Amino acid sequence: MRTHAAATALPDVWHLPFDLAWEALQAGSRPIGAVLVDADGRIVAMGRNRSQESTGPKGQLAGTAIAHAEINVLAQLPTGRRYEDHRLYTTVEPCLLCSGALIHSHVGAVAYAAPDALWRGIEDIPRVGGLIAERWARREGPVDGPVSVFAAMLAGLWQVLHDSSSDGPGASRSLTLAHRLLGIKGFLDAETAQVAYRLALPHLAMPTS
Repeated sequence: MRTHAAATALPDVWHLPFDLAWEALQAGSRPIGAVLVDADGRIVAMGRNRSQESTGPKGQLAGTAIAHAEINVLAQLPTGRRYEDHRLYTTVEPCLLCSGALIHSHVGAVAYAAPDALWRGIEDIPRVGGLIAERWARREGPVDGPVSVFAAMLAGLWQVLHDSSSDGPGASRSLTLAHRLLGIKGFLDAETAQVAYRLALPHLAMPTS
């Protein structure tokens, strides 16, 4: 299911996940942020990727390849409880690791802004059946329009900043867009994701060829 997004600003429900993703980028980690809310929309836990950082909040992972945003959210949940009426908002579709963590945490739904190109086909996993299918978190996403492009671009931006081979012919749209946005004065120094989004917005619908 695709969720609709405003064209002029990040929707309210996405403010915090994207601000966390932007914070991760500024800290040198992969720019992915996630927030878990209960049935009434109240924030239960929040986290971000900390894979490239040496320290993090108590109970969260840092400095390891599995310090994913979703893992750092779910690691805060007390054991012995179920969260079928909760929804996890994450800027990028959960990978296999995080999908497994959602199953073990009994979280009922996950909404994501952009698909993860590295994990195409992950939506077919519930076909295995059994407990995986029973506990698989319902997926809602990607969002429509520039919000999804912005989320994917952030992943590309991290790659551009940390991988010198990311440029050149055949680069993905996200990488090409990331290179373009790096040329915008003040973009990388934006204080929040909302500011960065507004600076990027005129370019998010532009062709990248």
